[in-house]
Amino acid sequence: MKKLTTLILAAGMVCAAASGASAIDVEMDGAFNFQYTQAHTLDRTKIDAETQFVEVGASLTASENLAGYFRLWSKWEWGNTEEEMAGSGGLGNYQRAYVKMAYIDWTVPGTPVKIRMGRQELELPAVALDKNPAIWSSDPADGIAVAADLTDWLSLAAFWARYDRQAASHGAPFTTHHATTADIFALVADLKFEGFQFKPYFAFAAQDGNTMDGSDSNNALTPAPGVITFRDGSTAGTNYGNNTFWLGVNGEMSLFDPLTVKADFLYGDRDFRSHTGLPGQHGWWVDGAVSYKTDYGTPELAAWFGSGDDKDVKYAYQKNMPTMCGRFGGSFGFFNGSGLEDNYLPDNHTGLGTWGVRLAMKDISFIDDLSHTVQVIYASGTNANKNAVFGLDPWAYMTHKDSMVEFDLGTEYEIYKNLKAYLEMAYIIEDFQTRKSGSYNARAGKYDNGWQIALQLTYEF
Repeated sequence: MKKLTTLILAAGMVCAAASGASAIDVEMDGAFNFQYTQAHTLDRTKIDAETQFVEVGASLTASENLAGYFRLWSKWEWGNTEEEMAGSGGLGNYQRAYVKMAYIDWTVPGTPVKIRMGRQELELPAVALDKNPAIWSSDPADGIAVAADLTDWLSLAAFWARYDRQAASHGAPFTTHHATTADIFALVADLKFEGFQFKPYFAFAAQDGNTMDGSDSNNALTPAPGVITFRDGSTAGTNYGNNTFWLGVNGEMSLFDPLTVKADFLYGDRDFRSHTGLPGQHGWWVDGAVSYKTDYGTPELAAWFGSGDDKDVKYAYQKNMPTMCGRFGGSFGFFNGSGLEDNYLPDNHTGLGTWGVRLAMKDISFIDDLSHTVQVIYASGTNANKNAVFGLDPWAYMTHKDSMVEFDLGTEYEIYKNLKAYLEMAYIIEDFQTRKSGSYNARAGKYDNGWQIALQLTYEF
């Protein structure tokens, strides 16, 4: 297949080039993933998918102070042998074959400062529910990261990431003074003490108009600047430039190990730079989890709350915390916490504008190489009931009257050292507001309970 051949040839060329330089150590890594999925979605769509993913990477190490890494990625549905190679999104990372990571690591001579330059995974910290709803690394970014261990208890890290760069018009050259960009700057401190760890952080995003826009904007600020939705169903129609900042802190207490307590707090504010008359977007997020590790599994109780819109907001998400590439791992199906390569259920990527609780038993194991995770989740919206008139589907925008209960089961079996089978099942019981007769509300007239069963086989080397 063209996609797989491209990956193998590229990896072979790098190894061949490196073999002549005895000072360079080359170590390959990667994975083959096969996922077989059956699902019935909340919007009443049946899914039958067989998907393959291939990742091939290589580390090229000159010394402990200098190394490089690249990783290629490809994905296709079985039977789509001639699928178009073009991608979409600001990063172009939905191509069927693309460079997922390509960076160098080096240490500033005579200092503890380490620098990583190139395409890499950049994110804000998260502990309680595994991800960060403001900025997460599900998609790579091009940029520079700097980190240093200053003392035994204090480390600092900072990064600049360019998430998008567009020419002034279609077909125009990418000249410095005409291109529009979307950039993120972040600073993170890591404070470690006996039994405690805290990570305060700050991030700032500068987004020009005409960048990272779209109605399905998993890689953009939410709402995407060009599709801000008003109460009459219309959208802004113009991609406004804006500035956004986030202040956050997370903490973990393991003083009474095996009892662990984790918590996060995050506030974000977004201001439109042009004279639009639009009010800014601002909101907050808090989550926490308590777990107790035993020989046979880890019981966990987790909860979260994200600020919501009142009935007087001018546009949807106005009082939800802004997000750029954020992710939330609240459940396997309805939220973005699946252990699969692909979740085919329509899901809420960030959890913003919702609250919920999760009771889980993780890593249950009575037999070697076989483990299970079982969890039950309840979630509802923090947005006013009247805001259903925005017409956004409930997995994108939950009101007080929208709620769901989800039951999850994940089972992992290690067949060989490098070969694992993972079975995941999710069932969602919905209780959503629907479109009322004669309303411009674009919600569906009916939703169904959703479910997904998937088997994933992974060879990782």
